[in-house]
This record gives sequence, C-alpha cells and structure tokens, in this order.
Amino acid sequence: MDGTHTLRRVLGTVPVEEDGSIAFEAPPMRALYFVALDENDIAVKRMQSYTMIMPGETQGCIGCHEPRTETALAGRGYTLKALTRAPSKIERTPGVPEVFDYPRDIQPIWDRNCVSCHNPDKLSGRVNMTGDKAEWFSQSYYSLFAYKQVKDMFGRYTYELREHPPYGFGTGASSLMKKIDNHHHDVKLTQLERDKVRLWIEASATYTGTLCGVQLCVHSCCRRADQ
Repeated sequence: MDGTHTLRRVLGTVPVEEDGSIAFEAPPMRALYFVALDENDIAVKRMQSYTMIMPGETQGCIGCHEPRTETALAGRGYTLKALTRAPSKIERTPGVPEVFDYPRDIQPIWDRNCVSCHNPDKLSGRVNMTGDKAEWFSQSYYSLFAYKQVKDMFGRYTYELREHPPYGFGTGASSLMKKIDNHHHDVKLTQLERDKVRLWIEASATYTGTLCGVQLCVHSCCRRADQ
C-alpha cells in the first residue's frame, strides 16, 4: 500500500565489534541490504540500496558515501577487529518467518493484545485493529498507515528525503514500536511477538507475503475457449 516494490526476506543478525566493524558469511546471488540496530533492536540506520556477492567472492564496504577506491583505515596501522576472527554466521531470530504475511503473522498479535479495545464496538482512539477485510487490505492495516503508526521510506527517495537522520524511519521512527515498548494500554507483547512486529516493519511492512487470499477471475468471459 505504501509503495514498496518487492518482498524482503529476513536473514537474521550478526554481531558488530566495538570499533563498528563486521565480518560475516552472506548468501551469494541475492540482493542484500543492511539495517543497523541499537541495543534494543531498534533501527538506527538502514541501507537505501542493495549489494550482491558472487559464490566465493569476498567483498568489503566502508560506506556508500566514502571513496570506492579506498579501504577502511588503510595505511593507519590498525586492523579491524572483525577481521581478526573467522566471519560470523548469520543468526536467525527464533520463530520469525523469513517472509512476512500480515494476515498470517501480524494480525494474530493484534487479535490477542489489541482488539479488545480497538474494535467497532469499542473504538478506542477511533482505531480499528480487527482483521476485518476492507477493499484491498484489512481494517487494522489501513488504520496503522492512516494514523501514521508505521514509518517506512524504502523506495521513496525524494529530494527532501536524501538525508536521513538516525532513527529517521523504520522501527526507530514508528509510533507503533513506541506504543509497544511503552506498554500502551498496559499491554506487554511477548519477545516473539515484539520480534515479529519490529522485523515486519524493517521488511517494509508489506501486507500479502503469500498467495493466500489472492482472488482469481474465473468468469467465462475471462477464459480462452481452449483453456
């Protein structure tokens, strides 16, 4: 609904050393982007583009806006801490799906924690968090975007947005995460529920992640005679 152009697969996390360096094994032949998380797993910054490696390739990065012909701290007699050990393995977040499907993965969290106060009969804040279907999406999905609870700027790179401050979008700027972490209405999500919501936001808060719910036209006027 908010303009994202592809589904994103959540691979997991890798550790960052004290000097800010990272070394890890990445899957080849895939478009990769990175999100920097703070100690609470909230997004500080996010890549606005992708990178990719080939099988057996080693790739280094010193930042999108640094000279491409230089290496990190070249010639300064310093070895990055991440290069003094074997590359990390990507660690998956337990219980979190690789590709999110909002009705399957996120709506049940609202059903358990939010719908008792946010439903058509008890419309707290005029927000409906039910999974009732609207024209294209569900009432809760429309509500989250209508009330600007999720801030995601992926794919909407404009002149005004060419500079993103830390915590400028994603979970760092989404009111939804602030409500969750501040126990809105005294509601406390489980660790798994929180992980699902925050990673769904970082994956650009898409709605449909599977073929479930897709409606196909089967009217005779839409079918060829030989099918």
